[in-house]
Amino acid sequence: MKARTLFLTVYLLIACCGSRLVAQTAVFDTLFQHANNDRNAGAYDRAITEYQECLNMAGRLRDSLRIGNSLIGIGISNDLGGRFEEALQYYFKALQVYERIGNKKKMGGTLKNIGNTYRVMKNYPKASGFLQQALELQYAARDSASIAKVLNDIALIYMDQDSSRKALGYFDKIIHTYDRYISEEVRAYVLNNLALIQTDLKQYPQALSAYQSSLALMTKVNDQYGIALVLGNLGDLYYHMHDFQRALDYHLRNLALVRHIHSNELLKDTYDNLSKTYQGLGNYAKAYEYSQDLLRLKDTIYQEQSARSLAEMEARYQNEKKQKEILLLQQNNNLVRIQLLNQRLIKYALMAGIAVILLVAAFLYREYRNKQQRNKELGYINDKLEEANNTKTKLISIISHDLRSPVSSLFSFLELKRQNPALLEKEDQERLDKELTVAADHLLEAMEDLLVWSKSQMDHFSLSTETIQVDQLLDDIALLHRPFADDRQVTLKKENSAGILFDADPNFVRVILRNLVSNAIKFTPAGGTITLSGLHENSKILLRVKDTGPGLTKADIANIFEWNSIRSDSSGLGLRLAREFAEKLGGSISVVSAPGEGAEFTVALPSRGSP
Repeated sequence: MKARTLFLTVYLLIACCGSRLVAQTAVFDTLFQHANNDRNAGAYDRAITEYQECLNMAGRLRDSLRIGNSLIGIGISNDLGGRFEEALQYYFKALQVYERIGNKKKMGGTLKNIGNTYRVMKNYPKASGFLQQALELQYAARDSASIAKVLNDIALIYMDQDSSRKALGYFDKIIHTYDRYISEEVRAYVLNNLALIQTDLKQYPQALSAYQSSLALMTKVNDQYGIALVLGNLGDLYYHMHDFQRALDYHLRNLALVRHIHSNELLKDTYDNLSKTYQGLGNYAKAYEYSQDLLRLKDTIYQEQSARSLAEMEARYQNEKKQKEILLLQQNNNLVRIQLLNQRLIKYALMAGIAVILLVAAFLYREYRNKQQRNKELGYINDKLEEANNTKTKLISIISHDLRSPVSSLFSFLELKRQNPALLEKEDQERLDKELTVAADHLLEAMEDLLVWSKSQMDHFSLSTETIQVDQLLDDIALLHRPFADDRQVTLKKENSAGILFDADPNFVRVILRNLVSNAIKFTPAGGTITLSGLHENSKILLRVKDTGPGLTKADIANIFEWNSIRSDSSGLGLRLAREFAEKLGGSISVVSAPGEGAEFTVALPSRGSP
C-alpha cells in the first residue's frame, strides 16, 4: 500500500512538472510570434525588448534552439534599425549556439544574415566569404528556398559593386529556377532587386512592372521595411524617367513610413532622394532643407568621423590663434621702432639747432603735439586691439575646452566599447550610450554656437530677411527641444500666437530662441515648466521664454549678457550670442527675475510686416 502511494505521488509530480514545462514553452512561442509581428511592423525597439524577454525565458528553460532563435530575432531587429555592429554581435552569439547543437539549417541562415550585414556595411570581402559558407551548407542540405535567399544576397554584392550584368544573371536564376521554392516575402525582395538592376540598365518598363509586383507582395505580407524600400525605389525610378512630380509623391510616402519604422539607413537615402527630386522640380529651398536633414543624419550615424573632423577644426583654430598672436607681436615691434626713430630725430635736431633755437623750438613743439596726438590714437587702437584679443582669446579658449572635452569623452567611450564589447554588461552599455549621447549633445551645441557667431563676424555678412509666422516659429522651437526637456523631466508648453507675422532673418531668430530655451531647460529643476509665447505690442514683436527655475539675483541680471560671464562649461556664450543677434536685428533682450521666482526672458524685435 505504501509503495503504491509513493508511486502515485511521484507520478503526480512528474505530470505537474510536465504541464508546467508545456505552459512555459507555449508562453514563449506566443511572445516570440508577437515579437516577430512587431519587427515586421517596423517597431524594432519594442521587438528587441520582447525578444530579450524570450531569451531570458529560453535560458530558464535551458532550450538552446529557442535561445538561438531569440538571439537571431534581436540581431535582425537591430539590423533593420541600422545598428549593424549590435546586429553582428547577436548573430555571432546565435551562430555559436547553433554550432553547439549541430543545427546546420540555422547555421546557414545565420551565416547568410552575417554576410548580408557585412554587405550593407560595404565590407564586400567578408560579406562574400560568409555568404559562400552559407551557400555550401544550403547546397549540402538541398534546401532550395534557402539557396535562393543566399543567391539573392550574392547578387546584391555584385550590384553594389556596379557589376549589373552579373547581378542580373543571379536574379534571373532565382526567378526561373527557384521561384516555386521561395516564399512571397523572399520573392518580393528578389523582384525589388531585379528592378534595381533593370533601372540601372535603363530598362524602365520592366523595372516598373517588377517594382509594382514587389510592392503588392510586401503589402500582402505586411513587411513595413520592405514597403518603405520599394516606395523609395519607385520614386528613384520615376526620377530617372524625369517624372519628378510622381517621384516626389512616392518619396513623400516613403518618408512618412521610414520615420514610422525608425530606419536611419532608409531615412538617409530618402533625404538624398527628396533633395534631388526637389532640385528637379526647381524647388531649391526644399532641396536645401532636405540636404541639411541628410547632413544632420549623417552626423548622427558617423559620430566617429565627426569627432575626427572636430579635432582637426580645433587644431586649425589653435593655429589661427598663434598666427594672430605673432601678428600682434610684429605690430608692437613696429610701433616700438617708430617711437625709437622719433626719439633719435628729436635728439639730432636739438644738437644741430643751437643757431636756430627758436625755429627748432617751434618745430619741436609742433612735433610734440603731433606725437601726443599719434600716441593718443595709437593708445586707443592698442586698447581696442587688446580688448578684442582678450575677448576672442577667451572665447577660443572656452570653445577649445568645450570641443576637446566631449571629443575626448567620445573617443574614450568608443574605444572602450570597441576593445571590450563582450565584457560590458547591459547596464554598462546603456550607461555608456547615455554618456555618449550627452557628450555628443554638448559637442554639437558648442559647434553650432561657434559657427554661427563666426559667420556673424564676417566683414561682408548681411541679414536674409523673410516673413516669419510666430506660432509656427514657436512650434518648431518646442519640437526641437521637447526631447531634451522630457529627458530633464521638464514640461515645455507654448501659448497660442496665431496670426502674428513679422519680417526678420529666421536663422538669427531661431538661434536666439534656441539658446534661451536651451538655457531655461538646463536651469529648470525636474517637475518645472517652461512657457513660450509671442505677442504684438506697441510696434514690437515680443517673444518670451518663461521658466520656473531658481531665478536670478540683480547682480546676475546685470552681468548675464557680458563676455566676462562666459565660463568654460557651455554657460553664458549662448546668452551673449542671443543679445548680439537681437541687436543685429534691431531689437533687444531683457530679463525679469528674482531668486526663487523663475526667470522670464523677452526678445523685442521690430514689427515690420506684422498686422
